[in-house]
Amino acid sequence: MTERIIRAHMKTLIEPFGLCEAVRHGGMLYLSGQTGMDAHHAIVEGGLKAQALQAFRNIKDVVETAGGRPENLIGLTWYLADSPRAMMEDALDVTAAREEVFPGLVATSTAVRVKALLTPEILIEIQAVCAL
Repeated sequence: MTERIIRAHMKTLIEPFGLCEAVRHGGMLYLSGQTGMDAHHAIVEGGLKAQALQAFRNIKDVVETAGGRPENLIGLTWYLADSPRAMMEDALDVTAAREEVFPGLVATSTAVRVKALLTPEILIEIQAVCAL
């Protein structure tokens, strides 16, 4: 059986499009991409690291909303908007943000540079997989 997961404050933003923040299927939780959007639907200011921090906080919140534990995250895919900075500089910022929200997390990570994300102010989107 598949269950859709949507945090209460996100329902008005994503339900009209038939979307959800995560899907629980069996013992797995598959999260849609999370961005640096806060609970008021605003993209946080402060650049890539600030947005990565918010995206990881969103991931933690979605996992907990679904009844999971953040330490059970097993896979992360980072989509980074094109930037004049070197990919490794951006990756170091994202890694530091991940460590701040999930200290000691052991999970696979893949970083992908893309031309653009949904809107120009979004610098990162992170997709996640969690074993429940």
